[in-house]
Amino acid sequence: MAAGRKVGIIANPASGKDIRRLVAYGSVFDNEEKVNIVRRILLGLEAAGVDEVLIMPDTYGIGARALDGLSRRKLRPRVDIIQMEIGHSGVDSTLAARLLKEQGVGAIVVLGGDGTCRAVAKGCGDVPLVPVSTGTNNVFPMMVEGTVAGLAAGLVATGFASAVRRAKKLDVIGPEGWRDLALVDAVVTEETFVAARALWDMERVRAIICTRCEPDTIGLSAVAGCLHPVSPTEAAGLYLELGDRKTAAREVLAPVAPGLFATVPVNHWRRLAFGESVTVDTGPRLIALDGEREVLVQAGEEIKIVLSDEGPYVVDTAQVLRQAQAAGFFVSYSTV
Repeated sequence: MAAGRKVGIIANPASGKDIRRLVAYGSVFDNEEKVNIVRRILLGLEAAGVDEVLIMPDTYGIGARALDGLSRRKLRPRVDIIQMEIGHSGVDSTLAARLLKEQGVGAIVVLGGDGTCRAVAKGCGDVPLVPVSTGTNNVFPMMVEGTVAGLAAGLVATGFASAVRRAKKLDVIGPEGWRDLALVDAVVTEETFVAARALWDMERVRAIICTRCEPDTIGLSAVAGCLHPVSPTEAAGLYLELGDRKTAAREVLAPVAPGLFATVPVNHWRRLAFGESVTVDTGPRLIALDGEREVLVQAGEEIKIVLSDEGPYVVDTAQVLRQAQAAGFFVSYSTV
């Protein structure tokens, strides 16, 4: 894996603001709070002994505002905003991750939801991620305080700790070798247009494929988790075929968005092994990846969704800090 005394920060200004605030009861995650989190991440990185920090630019200026708030305090690490063109989509996060990898960062702290982490995973290569939850349906990112996230990322980047695991993913393979990925779930729907990217209406969902699914999460993967949980570290995934309420063998009650429950009819389900695939060939269909409508399957096309154990590397923040404590990082002794 990549190593160095540099750390990258990618903060998505659009996370925590999608249509699920209108159709469900999701909270708006304010960009000023993201600014505050980035400040605490920077202070955690400083405490870990990081030499340089590179931050993705964005339309709100999260990184620049975070630095302004620390102007009275001279940070030891050099902090720069990445020089890159920015737009208004996940492409920014993918490009930033690719540039950070090329710069040799030892870790990337990501602020966003599942969709942001997916975009970063498409460009980060083997650089370990510290995903901090600031989105809506947050299965992949963690609820971790910014100070701790920065400290853990810094300890990994400086080589002081090494508690990193490789996540699972779904490879989405289309005609002529076209590829995409999902970190948590791929959902097959009867929709034929993207409209609002976020997915919440279960009436037109036909199948759910998950890398992980647990009953204590929110989103489409929670349907699978409330039926048959699969942990993030388990060498398996899950496939659900949804059906008609009149003929389905079972119905599953699950929280599919913040404050929004659905009773979902399931025809059948099965566990998936690594390398096992699910084929979508009954177009037109729209496939949502990690909660956002992304892939349109036309009539006559075939899409394969394959469970893989070669997803991004993820830092175990709690284990990193335990390793650091055991190695004496936090304690110094007087020589007097």
